[in-house]
Amino acid sequence: MLGHFNSIIAMVANAAKQTKLPMAATDSPNLTNDENGPKKTTFQSSKATSVATNCAPRTNIPDLRWLGLYYVIYIGAGTLSFLALRNHIRGKKTNDFIDSLYMSVVTMTTVGYGDLVPHDFLSQMVCTGFIIVGMLLFGIVVKLAAKYLVFKQQKVLINALHTARKMGPMEALNEIESIEIDYTKCIISLIAMAVHFVIGIFVLVNVEGMEIEDAVYCACTTMTTVGFGDESFSSEFGRMFGVLWIFTGTSCLGQLFLYVAEVYTDIEAKKLVKWVIASNIIDKKDFEAADNLEKGKVHGAADFILYKLKEMRKIKKEDISCAMKDVGVDDRSVFDVIPAQSSEKK
Repeated sequence: MLGHFNSIIAMVANAAKQTKLPMAATDSPNLTNDENGPKKTTFQSSKATSVATNCAPRTNIPDLRWLGLYYVIYIGAGTLSFLALRNHIRGKKTNDFIDSLYMSVVTMTTVGYGDLVPHDFLSQMVCTGFIIVGMLLFGIVVKLAAKYLVFKQQKVLINALHTARKMGPMEALNEIESIEIDYTKCIISLIAMAVHFVIGIFVLVNVEGMEIEDAVYCACTTMTTVGFGDESFSSEFGRMFGVLWIFTGTSCLGQLFLYVAEVYTDIEAKKLVKWVIASNIIDKKDFEAADNLEKGKVHGAADFILYKLKEMRKIKKEDISCAMKDVGVDDRSVFDVIPAQSSEKK
């Protein structure tokens, strides 16, 4: 069974290298505690080995910078295109540049009020191309979010397995069980959304002259990107504010969804770590399976107790090697043969 567990760790470590996860160089890890290994530590006392504190992923800064550059180019190209085609766009207009920027943001965020629309073939084709490119950029955002979640789950698993090797599986399971899921990011994101929502309603009421119920309705349809269009920004200042408010609002909503997915990933990662560690703890049935009746080797309760004591770091192999040799017992039958044969069984 331990051999099966080592193969799992090797597989995870290989996946980590492929995704360039930072890992400390260690020899082949296993659940049995090496007699020359470090002394026992706890999750709470050592941040270097804590599953909870070591799961913060490193975001790929170059990717985010390139993504930001893509969106700047995208918005700039869209604004210039709509500005050049301003006579081919119908609707209530204020300032040509502000209207073009406003239309770019409304289209990019899929709000699509419909207060400014193309009305001939050329402008419709340009708008179609703009929408398709925007969907491709959205695909990049989804890829980065998926990479973030997968990276975090991998790092939680790797850190937990290395910690189990140092502490022992039973104590590691107890510590993992005591770790609570952090909902702080979700709460902060909800508060930011609420503040953003109130600011939008305030501007819609005081600048656009909407009734409070119309402002709430417009804010909801905007931040959820529904954008029916019966209520929208129509003044010059309102559209200048709307450019920033719509972009940040939809970004906050997307970030909230990411944090909710992150919490769910943490819950599932915790379950996975507990399952991997618990399913690879050697039990009495594994000792019975390791019996070699043909050679007359049968492992009894004493062998099981000795192995469990070593697994819990209560004793070391050297502590009992001399005593076992004095009575003519091969200590390999307890510490080496049993795990190997249990692995073959699996």
